Amino acid sequence: MKAKKINNPYKKGNQYAHKMQMRLFLSLTLLFAIVFVIGMFLDSTHSMYCMAGFSGTSLASMMAIGSIDDVSDRVTHGSNIAYKIYLVDVHQVNPNVKFPKPNANREVATIPMLAGQYMQYFEAHDIPTYVANGEKGDITTSGTNQFVAIMGGMRDQLLNFVEGHAGGKFIILFKEIGEDQWYILGEYDRPMVLKTYEAKNDKDGRYITFTFERTSIMQYYKYVGDIIKASAEVHTPGTNELTIKATANSYEIPNGAEAAYTIETVTGLTNNDKGRHITLNGTGTDKAATIADGSTFILEDGVTWTAKAGSSITFRILDPATLIEVSGSRIQTA
Repeated sequence: MKAKKINNPYKKGNQYAHKMQMRLFLSLTLLFAIVFVIGMFLDSTHSMYCMAGFSGTSLASMMAIGSIDDVSDRVTHGSNIAYKIYLVDVHQVNPNVKFPKPNANREVATIPMLAGQYMQYFEAHDIPTYVANGEKGDITTSGTNQFVAIMGGMRDQLLNFVEGHAGGKFIILFKEIGEDQWYILGEYDRPMVLKTYEAKNDKDGRYITFTFERTSIMQYYKYVGDIIKASAEVHTPGTNELTIKATANSYEIPNGAEAAYTIETVTGLTNNDKGRHITLNGTGTDKAATIADGSTFILEDGVTWTAKAGSSITFRILDPATLIEVSGSRIQTA
C-alpha cells in the first residue's frame, strides 16, 4: 500500500519567500549596475571612478602612478643619506600659519618658523638610517617611519639635548650624498618623536644613538622650501622690483610706504640660479603688495597673490627673468 503524499504548506511558503528574496537581490544588483553605467556616459571625467566601483580598486590612481621599471645597482646601493640633518622642534614652528601640504609632485614648501627661530643641523658620526614598515590589519593598514642617527662623543650639547628633548617632537630634513634635493619627514600635526636614545661610554666608543619614530604610512617628501638659518631679507617697501641675493632664499614683503603696490620684476638672478626656490612671506596690512600673473611671475591658475600678514608663496626660478609658483605652496590669509 503506497504512502500518501502529504503537502506541506509551510515548505511551499518558504520556497516562495526565498524566490522573492532572490528576485529582489537581482533587481537591486541590476539597478546598481545601471546607475554606474549611466554615470559613465553622463560624466566622462568620473568614468574611472565608476569603473572602480566594479573592480574594487582605484584604476585612476594606478594610471597616475604608471608602470615601474627596474633600476641599476647604482640606484639601489646603500649608505647614501648624507651625514648632516636638520632637526626642527615643533615648538619652533608658527602654529598660526598653515603648515604646507605636499603637492602632486611630492613637494613641500617652506616650514613657517616663529620669529627669531632658525633650523639647527646635527652632523651624524655615521650614515643615518631610514626605515618604513607597514602591515595590513583587519580594518586598515598601519605603518611606522623610523629615522636613526648616531652622534659622536659625550659633548655638552648632546647631553643637554637628551635631557631637554627626550620624547620631543620634530620635523627632520635630510638629503642624499652628492644631491641638492632635501627631503622632509614629519609634519606639525604628525611629527617624528624622539622615541629612544642610547648613550654609550665604554672601551668600544663614546656616542649617542637617537631614534625618531612616528606611526604613519606616509613616506618622506621633497622639501623645496628654504633652510632657514637667518632672518628673511626685507624687500624695500613700495618697490616694484624684487632684488634676489645669492645668499638668501626667503624674503619679507612689507606694507607699502604710502600705498599698496605691485611687484612686477626681479633682479640679481643669473643662469646659475635656475632651479632655486624663493619664498616670499607677507607682512602687509592695508597697503599690502601684490604679485599678478605675467611674464615674470607665472602664477597657478593666474590668481594674484597678496602679501598680507601670514601669507606666503614659493617660486621656482626658471631663468633669470621668470619665476614659476610651486603648486600647493601658496598660503593666502586674505
